[in-house]
Amino acid sequence: MNLDVHVIREKALTVLVTSFFVLFVVMLPRYTDTAKTWFVLLCLTALGYLVLNFKLVRDTSFLERLLFAAIIFNFLWIAFSFYANGEPGRGASFVWGRHFYFLFLIPLFFVFRKVEIPDRIIILAFLASVLVSHIDILIDFFKGVDHRAQGMNPNAFGPIQLCLSGILLFYFIEKPETLLRWLAAAGFILGIANVVFSKSRSTWMTLAVLGILFTIYLARSQAVWKKTTLVVVILSLISGSYLLPIVKSRIDQGIESINNYFATDDYRDPSRTSSLGLRFELWKTGWHMFLENPLLGVGVGAFKPLAQVNSERYQVNEAVHRYKYVHNQYLAALTTRGVPGLILFLLVIGLPVYIAMSQKAFDRESEVPHLAIILVCMNYIIGCFAEDHFEGKSATMFVAVILALLLAWISTGKPKQASDSHL
Repeated sequence: MNLDVHVIREKALTVLVTSFFVLFVVMLPRYTDTAKTWFVLLCLTALGYLVLNFKLVRDTSFLERLLFAAIIFNFLWIAFSFYANGEPGRGASFVWGRHFYFLFLIPLFFVFRKVEIPDRIIILAFLASVLVSHIDILIDFFKGVDHRAQGMNPNAFGPIQLCLSGILLFYFIEKPETLLRWLAAAGFILGIANVVFSKSRSTWMTLAVLGILFTIYLARSQAVWKKTTLVVVILSLISGSYLLPIVKSRIDQGIESINNYFATDDYRDPSRTSSLGLRFELWKTGWHMFLENPLLGVGVGAFKPLAQVNSERYQVNEAVHRYKYVHNQYLAALTTRGVPGLILFLLVIGLPVYIAMSQKAFDRESEVPHLAIILVCMNYIIGCFAEDHFEGKSATMFVAVILALLLAWISTGKPKQASDSHL
């Protein structure tokens, strides 16, 4: 009877974790508020599992424990710098309603080591996610509604679509001739279309860089002329995308904004209020704040009130008064929690890449999780030059869940299972 109860509990855990994960991934891009519910339920399930099985912490590698320590100290430093600066602005909601979420990567890692979600479920979930987003965008087109105003911010939507489509591409490359392989290919195409529809220039830039890097890596065993040909093809596709009206209009607008910005030294000029011009002004504002507070920063939540008070002194356009963030994750870390904050952020986003690359090739059952970890982290490492993704909820939740899943998959300390949970 005890065995039956144990089996039932394990199956119940598997069903709950898998269901919450799938619902979260499918709903997040376009139905973010609904996805938060599934995220919370997934995190609470993972936390309960870790509390009841805390001894599993000992079955982790040095690098995994180092990553967990970096995540914990990163949050503690964010909280410390916030309270040390007198709890500025709306910072409490940022600390506990956003940055706090990333801590759940740790219990999620352990529950995903226990519950190995099969490849077929992951492929179908990612395909459903990009398909739901694509259909929703098309419906907005037919209704004459601005699709970028629906769901999450398009600059947060684009990177998530890029991650999902990239992982589906890895499945297509790695998996044998099966129906799922071609479903993964279809999902990749839909995901890239969603990236284009996002009109996020920072995501387009990231797509171009990652496209070249991964083409070179995946073709590393090919002859030099083949690698060169592939790179030329990718560069041609990237350049040819400029011919698409949706891309051309955004690129032309960006070039015009940059030219207008640098054509004058007057910080009150209207060129400072364009999309890119305003970003430059926000960066200048954040840099000034950092120089005045290099160790602790100003605390999360302080950017907007300090920008409103000091914009004239910093000689930046008063349009910065409307914004809560600096729109550059590295500057955001320096501005709100100083040099230690930037170092901790770099550890949090960089250590997973090192973990994925340090595992010996003959220890790998599949290249998919290793490539996917590098893709997810590099996507945000590059994208964070133009956006402060981890000051918001969507990227924080998405990366916490996906990295936990992928790191658990390649964990050397996970229990060996006889079941063929992966294709």
